[in-house]
Amino acid sequence: MKNVVSIKTKISNFIINVNINIKEGINCFFGPSGAGKTSIINCIAGINKAKESKIIINDKTLEDTNKNIFVPIHKRNIGYVFQDSRLFPHLSIKKNLLYGLKLNHKKKKNFHYDEVINLLSLRHLLHRFPHNLSGGEKQRVAIGRALLCQPDLLLMDEPLASLDQDKKDELIKYIVKINEILSIPAIYVSHSISETFILADCVHFFKNGTLIYSGNRDEAINFYNKNENFIFRDSYIKGKVIKANLLEGLTEIKLGKDSLTVFSNTLHLDQNVIVKIKATDIIISTVIPDKLSSLNYLKTNIKEVFFQEGLACLILNYENNTIKALLTKKSYRKLNIKKGMQCYAIIKALNINDVTNVNLV
Repeated sequence: MKNVVSIKTKISNFIINVNINIKEGINCFFGPSGAGKTSIINCIAGINKAKESKIIINDKTLEDTNKNIFVPIHKRNIGYVFQDSRLFPHLSIKKNLLYGLKLNHKKKKNFHYDEVINLLSLRHLLHRFPHNLSGGEKQRVAIGRALLCQPDLLLMDEPLASLDQDKKDELIKYIVKINEILSIPAIYVSHSISETFILADCVHFFKNGTLIYSGNRDEAINFYNKNENFIFRDSYIKGKVIKANLLEGLTEIKLGKDSLTVFSNTLHLDQNVIVKIKATDIIISTVIPDKLSSLNYLKTNIKEVFFQEGLACLILNYENNTIKALLTKKSYRKLNIKKGMQCYAIIKALNINDVTNVNLV
């Protein structure tokens, strides 16, 4: 199945120039606000009209300026979930969902009404109205309505942006289930890197209207940790839980030869996880740490050093993973740090409080 997006256009004073292959599964568009992510999916949907474009979804050409092809929005067979749910306030939830069925241009249905209702746990909401629903419930209905259009592609523009963390975690599980069970290609726009790494089968990084990298989740984690655009950000490492719910409330996560101990009682044995390590939470030692209260230290090598204002950012290589540590320039000079030297990254268990299970289904 061919899904290709090529766009070159100017929106207001902003230039977009991208060539993207949309993969099966969830494609996350990641980048800061103003990177052009929403403008790109609006072009795919047909909301924005590009000056130069070629858009092929499910082997169907929706747009080709060289051939004067432009399929209008209502004939593109694309589902769209916005930041706000955009439900019809005067219709019941059931009628909002049935509206999606009315928009179905296919004779064949890939998934049926009851399947979507059950998948998104919507049955108890059917006779209510949008104003009686929580933010998370509204977004589940919006996703259901988009799915019932039987789309060839599902677009989601930061659907979790207005939700609190508990509701975000809940909705993420539904989105992962949709991907696993319905197997519909999707584009998910986000400026949360944690969200991106949980959901993505493929990550596309954007900056100033340009695609700077595409790769699967593992490749994307490495790119994020190493790329100069994200140098002064936190690091993410994949691991596996080998000990959980210990007497002291500690969990042990295997990272290659070593392991990290984290203060958590919510993880379970054999879960695959992504660990967020804050650059500001790392203490650097040039000798083997001794008699410390910290439970974690990793033997690393200094690959690069970057400076910004009064800070030094060390790019540490740990078993083919990249970890970033922030020091003051004074500490950097005191330790006489040099590129290529060995050092130890010390991390308190209490400071590792963002560990995400990637086996959500």
